[in-house]
Amino acid sequence: MRHFVRLAVVLALAACQPGPPAAAPSPTVAPLRSLAVVVSAPAGAPVGGATVCAVTVADRQEGCGETSASGTARLEVHPGTYALHVTPKQGTRLGAQQTWATVVDSDATVVVALEPRSTISGTVRDDAGHLVSGAQVCAHPPSAASPTCANSAAQGAYSIDVRSDVYKLDVTGPPSGKLVPQWARGRISSDEADVVDVRSADVGGVDVALIRGNLLTGIVRGPSGPIEDAQVCLRTLAAPLGWECERTKKNGSYLALREPGQYYLWVVPPDNVRLVAQWYDHLLEGVATSVVDLGRDRSIDVTLDPGPQIRGKVTTTDGAPVATALVCVDTPFPTGRICRPTAADGTYAVTTRSETYVVQILPPAGSDLISEFWSRKRAWNDADWVTLGSADRVLDLTLRKGVRITGIIRDARGIPLEAATININDDAGPLIGAETDASGTYSVVVAPGHYTIEAFAPFRGDMVSLAPQDITVNGFTRMDFVLQDANP
Repeated sequence: MRHFVRLAVVLALAACQPGPPAAAPSPTVAPLRSLAVVVSAPAGAPVGGATVCAVTVADRQEGCGETSASGTARLEVHPGTYALHVTPKQGTRLGAQQTWATVVDSDATVVVALEPRSTISGTVRDDAGHLVSGAQVCAHPPSAASPTCANSAAQGAYSIDVRSDVYKLDVTGPPSGKLVPQWARGRISSDEADVVDVRSADVGGVDVALIRGNLLTGIVRGPSGPIEDAQVCLRTLAAPLGWECERTKKNGSYLALREPGQYYLWVVPPDNVRLVAQWYDHLLEGVATSVVDLGRDRSIDVTLDPGPQIRGKVTTTDGAPVATALVCVDTPFPTGRICRPTAADGTYAVTTRSETYVVQILPPAGSDLISEFWSRKRAWNDADWVTLGSADRVLDLTLRKGVRITGIIRDARGIPLEAATININDDAGPLIGAETDASGTYSVVVAPGHYTIEAFAPFRGDMVSLAPQDITVNGFTRMDFVLQDANP
C-alpha cells in the first residue's frame, strides 16, 4: 500500500511538469514588388546607364540597378518607403537626384527627371599674385535660390558644380587674410558683376584677384551703453558708389574691411532706440563731415545722442493698418535718408535731428498699395515739407490701393538683367520707376489708367534701351522686355 501511494505522488508531480514548447508560427513574409524607376533628361530623353539605388528610411540599402537604353531600372523590393538615389554615368552633364517612392500592395513606377549640371572653375590670388587657399567662392543664380559655394584648395584653385544656368560669383578671402570680398571680377556689387553662362558648357578660367584691405573697428554707444544692430556705413570717395554698411554686435563693436582709401562714415542706430544718426566726427549733417583715411588699420568709437521723433500710423484709405511698410525721411536737399518699418498695428517712429523733411511711404513688398510722398504727392520735388522741432511731431499717413505692373527684362541671349530700370509716365511726366533685381524682375503699383512704359539698360553694359510704349492698366499687368546688344 505504501509503495502504491508513493507511485501515485510521483505520477502526479510528473503531470504538473511543463511539456516541450509549441512550435512558433512561421512569420508571414510580404512578397517582393517590382519598382520601376524611369530616368529622363530635361527634354524627356531617356537616360541609360544611370545607377538607381533604393534605400530604406532606416538607411539600409535594399537594392540597386542600372537603367536600360529606355531609361528604366527595375528593382525588386519589399513593401515600404524608399529614398531613390539616381546617379548618372560620367560625362552625361547631368546631376545626381534623390526622390521618394512608396511601394504598398502592388508594383509601382516612379519618374525621375535629372537636371543638367555644369562646372565653374578658376583660381583665386591676392593682389600680389600669391595663390589664396581657403577663399569661399559662391555662385548666385538669377533667382531667390541659395547660392552654391566651394572653397579654394591649396593651390588657389576652386571648382563649383551647379545646375546649368547663368551665375554671378562672389569671393570672400579666408578670415585671417584681410582680403576685401568682391563680385567677380573686381566688381563691388551684384548688379555690376560679370555673368558666367554655363547653360550649355562648363566654364573655366574665372580667375579672381582679391585686394588686401585695412580694418576699421570700434564701438557704438548711446547714453545707456553699447548699441547692438547699429549700422556703420562707409562710402568711398574714389568712385560714385553707394554705401556699404556693417552691423554692430551685442557689445556694440563693429568691424569693416575695406580697400585702402578715403571714406565718408555715417552711423545709423537701430529702429528700436531713440537716437539720432551721426556723421564723422559727431556731426548731424553730411555737408560738414570729415574724411576717414583708411590707409592703415584704424579704430573709431561713436557715441549717439537722443533726438525728437516723427511718429504716427500708416493705414489704407479704408482705415486698415499697414504693417512692414517703410516710412522714409530726408531733407529736401538730400543729406541722409533714414527709413523705419511700421509695426503690426501700422505705427512707426523715426528719430532724427530738428530740421525740415520730405516724407515718403514705401508699401510692403508684394502689396497692391501705391508708394507716395506725404500729402499724396507723386514726387519728392513737389511734396509738402514736414518741419520737426525739439518736440515730437505726429504724422499719420495713408496709402491708396492700385494695380501691379510687373515683368522680366532680359538680354538677347535670354539672360535676366539686374539693375535695368523702367519708368512709368503719365500725361504729367514721369510717375514712378523701378529697378530689376537679380532675377531681372521689376514691379510697380499704379492707379488704373493710361501710361507709357520705357525700359533702360543697366549702367554697365552695351545694350539698347527701348522707346516708350503705350499701356492701359485696369488690373494686374505683365510686360516683359528684351534689350538688344548695341553692337550685335
